[in-house]
Amino acid sequence: MKSVLIGHRGEPDNWPENSLAGFEAVLAAGASYIETDVQLTADGIPVLSHDPGLLRVTGQDIVIPETPYAIIEPIPAGYPERFGNKYQSFRITRLEQFVELLKQWPQAKAFIEIKHASLITHGQSRVVDTVMETIRPVATQCMLISFDCEALVYIREHYRIPIGWVLPEWSEDNRSLANELNPEYLFCNHKRLPPESEALWQGPWQWAVYTINDAREARSWLQRGMHLIETNVIRQLMFAPEPEHSEGG
Repeated sequence: MKSVLIGHRGEPDNWPENSLAGFEAVLAAGASYIETDVQLTADGIPVLSHDPGLLRVTGQDIVIPETPYAIIEPIPAGYPERFGNKYQSFRITRLEQFVELLKQWPQAKAFIEIKHASLITHGQSRVVDTVMETIRPVATQCMLISFDCEALVYIREHYRIPIGWVLPEWSEDNRSLANELNPEYLFCNHKRLPPESEALWQGPWQWAVYTINDAREARSWLQRGMHLIETNVIRQLMFAPEPEHSEGG
């Protein structure tokens, strides 16, 4: 199962999410895929953050797209609500730092999610062009994903890089959009997927489901037709024992 797992924001159950240390831990363990999120600061510096604000990770109510990087840079980003003072030395990771880390594991692949808040604030061309320029040294290892279908269309029109659409909901309208967009990947929250009796949409894409933290549940999704499993506990699932099969007699 190791080859189908995606380290969701690194390994946020054990490290502050989107931290360099978390990504390094899962890459060193042999992860094939990792996933991160990108926001642009007010002065256009791409940083790794799922939320547009820093409240969860830093304890300070700062909005990334409205704040210059020089203000964000010194703020401890150790996710104090979850980890207390254990990671007070951590800071918000720049995408540039992530790229340097990824260079050390050339066999690994990274899904980079472009977040809606930054697209709204800065516009899709500025955000996408900045991200693409930053990841250029490792572009062959990267795939860009987003909830924002228009941003993915822009990427298709201007760059040669795999894309993935994160489905906002399971609907016939979105099935039609998926067929038009023709992405390499479709991501979906397991809570939004239909009952097992309904088949996954067929297409040229690979399916990825998130966020799955149980080995048995992960195997069930693979049996249903999922290609990739996004998880908060990738090292745990990577080394989960395979179920024993009794021999018939």
